[in-house]
Parts: sequence; structure tokens; C-alpha cells
Amino acid sequence: MKTRKSLLLIACAAAAVILISACATKPKFNPNQPQVTMSQAIQAELRQFGPNSDTNPYIEPRTLIRGKLNEFYIVRLALNLSAETQISILAEAKGPDGTETAKAMDMYAFEAYWDSVTYREPDNDAKIQARITNIKRSCIPGFSFTANAGQSIYYIPFVGKNPIPRPSRIYVQVTVGNTEPVIYTADL
Repeated sequence: MKTRKSLLLIACAAAAVILISACATKPKFNPNQPQVTMSQAIQAELRQFGPNSDTNPYIEPRTLIRGKLNEFYIVRLALNLSAETQISILAEAKGPDGTETAKAMDMYAFEAYWDSVTYREPDNDAKIQARITNIKRSCIPGFSFTANAGQSIYYIPFVGKNPIPRPSRIYVQVTVGNTEPVIYTADL
């Protein structure tokens, strides 16, 4: 009898999770919008991840002695897909002589970056975990990945020394499946 009640409770809990997940889906594909749009992310939108670099991975870390350690340039990538699709990204920041001036990062590289610059104290574990969660839910998962159908937003962080050397050109090329690539450029 106890086993039957336990199974019933587990089944009810699973049904509730499925129902909640179904209600919290991302926006559906809109045939009137382009498949890919890119722009520089605006600070007001990035504030959704927190007010400072304790939890917000898109705000540069600072120290009392050195100030801002790095400069970030964040590209906002919006996808509008009718079906699950393979996404390929080429992203680079270069100076006029062709040298790399900032490094484009995917989720894993961005987590590693933050791990290398974070001072760990027992009382900031929750903030560090919140920053990691924000990276996982918003940063591109890789430079080649499969994206689900519907509308989604990803961020591509470029990290360079402070300041990123000028002049520099940010270049991002996104290919959706076998279509022609979409290109975004910005001059710093």
C-alpha cells in the first residue's frame, strides 16, 4: 500500500513538473521575423542578471587596487527558428594588423574566465553560483550547437584587456543550418 501511494505521489509530482514546464516555454517561431539578429547588448537588458559582477557575468570584475581588470563587449544573438537547427558561429576581435584584441567566449570559456578572477570566500558561494547559473542560461553553449525551435536569446562575450586596444573590429558570423551566414561587425 505504501509503495502504491509513493508511486502515485511521484507520478503526480512528475505531471506537475511537466505542466509547469509546458507553461514556461520560450516564445514560438514567428515567420515574420528574421532567423538571426545580432546587436551590441544594451546595459539595461544585461541588468536582468544582477546589479554588479557578484552575480552578473556581463559586468566586468573590479578590484580596489587595479580597478576594472578587463573590458567586455557583449553581442546579443537572437534566434527565431522553425525547427531544431544546427548553429555555427565564428567570432573574433582583431586590430588593423590582424592581432587578436579580445577573445570571444562560449559558456565553458566564460565560466573558466570567471573562475580564474573570482576571489572565493565562504560568504560569497551563493553569489558565485548565481553568476554560474546566469552564464549557463544565457551565454552561447558553444561555437557549434543545436538550438531548439522557437525564439531564443544568447550572448557572446568578448573579453580583452582594459581597455580593448583601439582600433578593433568585432566580427561575428552565424550560420543557421545550411543557409547563408549572417554577419555582424562593430568598430571600436
